[in-house]
Amino acid sequence: MKILLSSICYETGTDLQLALYYLKSYLLKYTQIPDQRLNVKIQVFNENQPINEIAKKIINQRPSLVGFSCYLWNIERTLRICRLLKKNDQEIKIVLGGPEVSHRAEDILSEEKAVDIVVRGEGEATFLELVDVFWRREAKLPRIKGISFREGRKIFHNPDRPNIAELGMIPSPYLNGLVNLKGENILDVPLETTRGCLYRCSYCYYHKNFTCLRFFSLKRIEKELKFILSQRPSEVYLMDATFNANYQRAIKILKIFRKYNRGSSLHLELMAEFVDERLAQVLGKIGFVNIEIGIQSTNPRTLRAINRPFDKERFRRGIRFLNKFNLFYEIQLIDALPFQSYDDLKESLEWLYDLHPSKVVILRLVVLAGTVLRQQAARYGIKHSFTAPYQAYKSNAMSETDVLKVDKLRFAMDRLYDSQVFQETLYALKAKAGIKISTIMDDWIIWESKILRKGYNYVEVLNNKLPEFMHYLLRKNKKLFMYKLFLPGLQAKLDEYKRTYYR
Repeated sequence: MKILLSSICYETGTDLQLALYYLKSYLLKYTQIPDQRLNVKIQVFNENQPINEIAKKIINQRPSLVGFSCYLWNIERTLRICRLLKKNDQEIKIVLGGPEVSHRAEDILSEEKAVDIVVRGEGEATFLELVDVFWRREAKLPRIKGISFREGRKIFHNPDRPNIAELGMIPSPYLNGLVNLKGENILDVPLETTRGCLYRCSYCYYHKNFTCLRFFSLKRIEKELKFILSQRPSEVYLMDATFNANYQRAIKILKIFRKYNRGSSLHLELMAEFVDERLAQVLGKIGFVNIEIGIQSTNPRTLRAINRPFDKERFRRGIRFLNKFNLFYEIQLIDALPFQSYDDLKESLEWLYDLHPSKVVILRLVVLAGTVLRQQAARYGIKHSFTAPYQAYKSNAMSETDVLKVDKLRFAMDRLYDSQVFQETLYALKAKAGIKISTIMDDWIIWESKILRKGYNYVEVLNNKLPEFMHYLLRKNKKLFMYKLFLPGLQAKLDEYKRTYYR
């Protein structure tokens, strides 16, 4: 039996699709199929490869079963590939799994005749049972928990499968030799240390309906990190929804990482409220750490609507510790959430910039199938696309015009804060000229629209015109007499930028 497990990666395809390796690892350990009769291959493609080319490569291998791991960014392309595969071979079995299809099984099976089966929820045990049934050519699909399938013109949804209680049952593809990091040119290596999430935010299904956090053992994690870091990948990404949900465990894992690290960076997601000086200090000793911190909003009414906890003072304290040890982190807001207006977003930005963060980004709200927010979208006046990536373009507090304006605000944040060139000037303008940072961003949007009409749309040109923007800003805010006070500092930053990037 020849099985191909595949996925279309976001962007370059240099990240490892851990979900596929879990499926293969679990299948090879527990299947009743003799080794010599089972051939399981993993082949990953990237989003830049033409659909016809991907389909042809799969067809040439003549698999009897193809399984695709489906996500927000690849579902539309994956479905197009499925159609091509089925057109070529009506007998091929096509199975979809992953977060993008678990809550869309009915729609997908109704609309996509090329798809035979959808695996819902955790896939390891379900896929094992599914393969064994196909191998024995038994008509036992109705007995397999966790799948939806089509039989004739009818669609059937079997009962959900309980989650794997003991994660140690899933063999590590890093430790059993399935993953060859050097041979597969992998730059970004993912690792799960837990499954589940502490929270039940209405816009998210990261918790995957797990009733509690489940943990891989520290002994296993140490062995995995020792192997992974010995291969010197560019980055290790810890996939946990909230890495520091268990404080003591987080400290131990960070110390393990430091013990075996040979120059790899670490990427993880934290709750700033759970960061203290000790945790920040341990993070600071690792080397380069890329930290994501989701805050989503500072508006209390919005936070209640999305069931998102937030403690302002504890958050402020956690950020202070991260700054103390010069750690790089990205704080994330989301735009068209319930009750969050454009002005609310600006207030959140103003408060966050007062903390001197490394970076702040505003993410687009995506209204995912299977989430509480999708069910409540009408209640909150949220209008969104019904095809991936399901982006919201209106809410009860943001008009379509406001949402478009947020796109311009994102660019202003990148140019005036993230690029570092104007960042010190921003704080100086606020402290000495009394102009809010959010006001400066809004004035940039107005000024930039005039500049773009003249054809100046390159970053280098916009950087060189920053003194001109500052002149415009101060004149508009009746502070033009302060121009010469701020110009030397800005010019020094511009000169530094040119020396760094145009040597």
